[in-house]
Amino acid sequence: MGFAFPLLSDADAAVIRRYDLLHRGAGPKNVDIARPAEFYVDASGTVQWANLTENIAVRARPEQALHAIDAAKGGRRD
Repeated sequence: MGFAFPLLSDADAAVIRRYDLLHRGAGPKNVDIARPAEFYVDASGTVQWANLTENIAVRARPEQALHAIDAAKGGRRD
């Protein structure tokens, strides 16, 4: 499809389980789905911030994510 970044297909939910993101029975007809999650991973591959919820309608606000990134960088923007 011409994407300039890798995509992950996780049909058996192996990655979702590995990162403890499985939300059992939360999908349509009680199927298992991934929990909503946002991560800030720094250039070295270290997770500096994670936001996990149990509600599929809840996500971090952009300003929350930006604040977390700034805090992880010691208050500076690169």
